[in-house]
Amino acid sequence: MIPKLAHRTRIVATALIATAALGLTACTGTEIAGPQGDANSVDESLASGIDDAIAQAMSLSGSSQAVVGVWSGEQAYVRGYGDGEINGSARIRGAQATQPVMCALLLDLVDQGRIDLDRKVSKDLPRQSGIEDVTYRQLCDMRSGIADYKQNYTSIFANNPTRPWPDQELIAQGLAHSPLSWPGLDMHQSDTNAVLLGRALEVNTGEELPELLAEHVYSKAGMSASYYPSMSSTTIEGTTLTGHNFPVQGGKLVCDAGPVETPEVSPSMLSGAGATVTTVTDLKNFYESYLGGTFGGEAASVVTETIPAKNPKRDDAGTPTEEPDTEGRQWGFDVEKLGPLYGRSGAITGTLTAAYHDPDSGYTVVVALNNSAAGAAFAKALAFQLAAISSEAGSGPELPWSAEDQAAALQKGAVCQ
Repeated sequence: MIPKLAHRTRIVATALIATAALGLTACTGTEIAGPQGDANSVDESLASGIDDAIAQAMSLSGSSQAVVGVWSGEQAYVRGYGDGEINGSARIRGAQATQPVMCALLLDLVDQGRIDLDRKVSKDLPRQSGIEDVTYRQLCDMRSGIADYKQNYTSIFANNPTRPWPDQELIAQGLAHSPLSWPGLDMHQSDTNAVLLGRALEVNTGEELPELLAEHVYSKAGMSASYYPSMSSTTIEGTTLTGHNFPVQGGKLVCDAGPVETPEVSPSMLSGAGATVTTVTDLKNFYESYLGGTFGGEAASVVTETIPAKNPKRDDAGTPTEEPDTEGRQWGFDVEKLGPLYGRSGAITGTLTAAYHDPDSGYTVVVALNNSAAGAAFAKALAFQLAAISSEAGSGPELPWSAEDQAAALQKGAVCQ
């Protein structure tokens, strides 16, 4: 066993070596911002701490590129890392970190009086079986009882990333394993909800998702570089991360094969659950707007009204037989809440993304890595580590975890080490 001090020293040394190898030089506290989208108005020690954490995470996840954005009040640190000409303006596949744009779209339509949160989805999709009592609200608060469609598709997504996936196929896969426990009461996180929501809103409005999102969400949230791609397009417009992944066989990573480039990925594998192409700054703008009440008018407060993500035990009538978990992970309107931070993390073949925002302090952290093998939980741990580094430097909110806690989580989530 490696002594704790020696183990910690080895981690720091590895991060410093990786930082040097990747050319990750920390800037001073002078504001640097330009057409590249980079910005630095934090002190040198905080910039160095962020750089070291990113370098270590890239090493642990097998990533060769990353983009990060950290904002606190007037302070900002935005930059790209690694191979190629990646900078803070690089476009990324947002994956589930952009899933809440679908619920923002729903809220904007509610504010315009075009739809009601408690309208049954079956009224707009009358030929879809298995959704008879599901409401639009339940698709965002994850109480529809509809299962996640991805459970049997992970290997296919990794090994055949350009395969097109019709929405109906994804929805059918989720419904085949539904209903889950206590629809309308229990919370079950499921990407099928967002895919179904996108399809229902297109039918309800008679408009396509790219136009709906551009008009009702991206423009209102200041997401000038974001777009919802054609499901037949496997590439991203402009400068972007070059995705990587490890092949999967029998549900396990084939480490001997090494990271495989995935420059082309079908966004249809997530569709409404996370196909949005965006940037770290656009994601920051979105979460500030979404959690700040931009969408929904009088209904906007639903975004931050949370329930425990851990479902209670219930009696035969559905009444909880135990006290709710008010200290652990909470769920709002398609966002999770841990400590003071609301947001999401996600994975799509080739990339990982996480975005979290504290509406009270205004702090935001967004990060993207170009290897999806470590999974969404890895991106979340990295975002939480950066938040803790900021907090410990006096530039972030008070958190119930430390940077060391999240460094340990990242070590545990390392791939093919």
